[in-house]
Amino acid sequence: MGIVIIVNLIFMIFFFMIAYMAIKYFLNQIEKYPRVTLEDIYNSKKERQKYNIEHKINPLDYGFNYKELEYYSKKIKLFGWFIENPESKKALIISHGRGANRLAVLQCLELVKDLNLDKEYSVFLPDLRNSGRSDVSKTFMGYGFGIDIFNTMEMLHEKYGKTDFILYGFSQGGMGSAIAAKLFNDRIRKRGMKVEKLILDSPIANSKKRIKEDASKRKVPKLIVSIVARVFDLRVHKNLHKMKLSYLLRRIPTLLLQSKQDRATTYGMLMEEYNEIAQNKNVNLKVFENSGHVKMYGDNKAEYTEAVKNFLENINNEEQTK
Repeated sequence: MGIVIIVNLIFMIFFFMIAYMAIKYFLNQIEKYPRVTLEDIYNSKKERQKYNIEHKINPLDYGFNYKELEYYSKKIKLFGWFIENPESKKALIISHGRGANRLAVLQCLELVKDLNLDKEYSVFLPDLRNSGRSDVSKTFMGYGFGIDIFNTMEMLHEKYGKTDFILYGFSQGGMGSAIAAKLFNDRIRKRGMKVEKLILDSPIANSKKRIKEDASKRKVPKLIVSIVARVFDLRVHKNLHKMKLSYLLRRIPTLLLQSKQDRATTYGMLMEEYNEIAQNKNVNLKVFENSGHVKMYGDNKAEYTEAVKNFLENINNEEQTK
């Protein structure tokens, strides 16, 4: 009898150790990944080609003078490129996604130039946490990015007097931009700031569903997935149920840009979220047929530029007629 109890006890200990290791491993897959530095991109022809910046290394290569800014998001040190328009109180923040850095959105300066956005906005390209020159830190599937984007707004407001913002984000940076605009709205308003528009390229559409989808692909047991979701929810201050576009959008004029061929942030998941808010006139959707994840601008430059131009002009015209 005693041997049976000991064997059962050993089995239980072994089971809980395996479960603990599985939970920790899957959480790490969600929350952390190797930081990609600027040098990693500069030193790789393949990576520069991926970002469509083979012969460009900073905003000056697009004709823009800029400053390198250092600032903090709580205790996390961040860096970014600032193209200042001192005559405007408006700023455009362009945020990269997971496993990238500011160089991933450097090509967007061509879009800025083509649409003359620098005449109306200052432009800021940050290295969000765990990216580029910024500090290593967990990103929490865009929640940490949302904190960083809010603190970027606050820094630009306090140091440079910027009050009105367009948040333009890619993938996890898209989710982060939506989080900053919605979950930090009260603090944004109290500081005299405003998010006037959102542009979300290939955004994570629903973080909880994304966790479950990734778990299914890895054949993670449902019990482990349930525990991981609960732990992750605590780490994002019990906001996991809010980390979906159908909750985060509605109030602010938004342009969603999505490819049907995106395998990272899928068209199907985005459409599930969009269909819940499709009747909202503030939310606009542009779908591309044949592009990979965050590849739509590089693959369809004219069509993409026209979509952004029409969105910005239509929203501006609506605001003027109010």
